[in-house]
Amino acid sequence: MSKWERSIQLIFVGESSFPKMRSFLVFFLLLGIQPIFSQVDSQLPNSLNQDQPTVVKKKEKAKIFRASRLTYQEYPYKHPSGIPSDFVPKGSDLIYSTELRTDRILEIKEAVVIFEHELSKPRIETYYETIFNFLNFKILQNQKSEAKTLYLVEGFNHKTVAISIEAISSGSKVKLFYRKSGGF
Repeated sequence: MSKWERSIQLIFVGESSFPKMRSFLVFFLLLGIQPIFSQVDSQLPNSLNQDQPTVVKKKEKAKIFRASRLTYQEYPYKHPSGIPSDFVPKGSDLIYSTELRTDRILEIKEAVVIFEHELSKPRIETYYETIFNFLNFKILQNQKSEAKTLYLVEGFNHKTVAISIEAISSGSKVKLFYRKSGGF
């Protein structure tokens, strides 16, 4: 057995020729770590002065009903797949949605979603007007009042969107109808 193999064997067995050196290393290591632990203890926050945990709203369990080509959902987890994702702002509380499928697989003809959002009514109006300009949708009808705003919009390939925006105490309530009537 070579010296190298013997030294490796002695290290694993614990009969190395440096046991005193190891004890000195452990001793100095513990002396070096001790000031770090004493600083951590002085920096711990007082548990009585901590902020209260935030209360997370418990989301209602989704209820799904299907009848042939129609799907109805109360408190859905996500918006209907027939509605482009830009039309439902992130952070919206979905209340209700429906989808009407065509005879073709995975093609949705009509979809409705009702949701609430924390943004105010004027900010939601600006949000949708920006989307309409970006997607080159044509505003066919626009009615604005203090309580309610209505949009009737037409997009490429006969896509029709009707949006109703109402002001509520916690932000705004949006009712969105999306219809695709045309070819591919």
